[in-house]
Amino acid sequence: MKIGILTYHSVYNFGANLQVHSTVSYLKNHNYQPIVINWIPEELEKGYDRTNPSEQAAAHKEFINSNLPLTELCRSDEDIVKVINDHSIEAVIIGSDAVLQHHTLLSRMRLTKRGVMIKEKRSNTIFPNPFWGSFIPLLDKEIPVMVMSASSQNTRYKQIFGRRRKEIGNALVRFKIITVRDGWTKQMVRYLTRGAVDPPVTPDPVFAYNQNVTSQIEKQVVMSKFGLPEKYILLSFKNQGVVSEPWLEKFDIEAQKKGYSAVLLTMPGGIIFTESPLKKISPPLNPAEWYALIKYASGYVGENMHPVVVSLHNKVPFFSYDNYGIIKGKYFVNEKSSKIYDLLSRAGFLEHRTSAVGRNIKNIPPAEILEKLSDFDKDKCSVFHDKQLEEYNVMMENILSFI
Repeated sequence: MKIGILTYHSVYNFGANLQVHSTVSYLKNHNYQPIVINWIPEELEKGYDRTNPSEQAAAHKEFINSNLPLTELCRSDEDIVKVINDHSIEAVIIGSDAVLQHHTLLSRMRLTKRGVMIKEKRSNTIFPNPFWGSFIPLLDKEIPVMVMSASSQNTRYKQIFGRRRKEIGNALVRFKIITVRDGWTKQMVRYLTRGAVDPPVTPDPVFAYNQNVTSQIEKQVVMSKFGLPEKYILLSFKNQGVVSEPWLEKFDIEAQKKGYSAVLLTMPGGIIFTESPLKKISPPLNPAEWYALIKYASGYVGENMHPVVVSLHNKVPFFSYDNYGIIKGKYFVNEKSSKIYDLLSRAGFLEHRTSAVGRNIKNIPPAEILEKLSDFDKDKCSVFHDKQLEEYNVMMENILSFI
């Protein structure tokens, strides 16, 4: 049976590439034929091409083409329906990732010194779009369409009301099953469907990466290629307002006292601290290499969610500079809207997190963060990892029961 996967497979984002690779591998391991529906909105594609180095873009494309079975390029609902028909796809899984976004005009407005700025409107973040199942009414015959571990990416869902709320609610009840990745998205689905749908919170597919993807890069290959010592801590940032180059140098000094080497790990957009004397792992970097670098590290300190997921999955000590959460009045951050906060709250590791948005970013001394890495409770992490893997497998069994 062919199962279509509709998600952010093509973006230049390490975690996004790995989550769909995990899903593809799970389905293959269970004797299904996964095929990734190659929907790429033009403005999304242009945005990533504009903000990422060409050599890093090429690394993501190579990983995608080597590991993901793709349909022909889709730009519209009609294109998606055509590939579903042409490839005899009998079911569609939407997700994981931030596939349930709807950012209203009000939520995209920002008050600046120059006046009101409106954030760019993209088809993948505004209802309706294929992630919300806009292609379903165009299908020649009914097939099960399911949403897996979806996130709403800071959607201010209380600003959705009236006719739009009803339209989105009607779209949500069309799905055979919905699971979400965080509590904020769970509350959003409940709100938009007026309680008709109460989705469970389920793990990101990267929590099952070691189970699903059995062929991975070995530790010695990674150490040799990047010239790494046995004990290294990765530092990865995309916002210069979070830490400074002097902070990084101080971190390296403190780390060396404990027998570790600090290494700057690139984001897809590159390394922002170009003048830092620290060892750098720069673009191009394959997503499989990125995963292995975190997996074998002695610690990870930095931004983004998937590094935290990879760390939890492999019992790697971490400290998260949480770059999610709805900002109110520049200084107040609604932490409950952050998927990292939600994840670490459930894992019991909130002390390994600080907010990195708004204007009240804390200047945490490197020694304090290194102490948290040293005190990391690997036993507690192992219990959470086992629970996540169990919940993931139950989720996949439930999804496949509708096929």
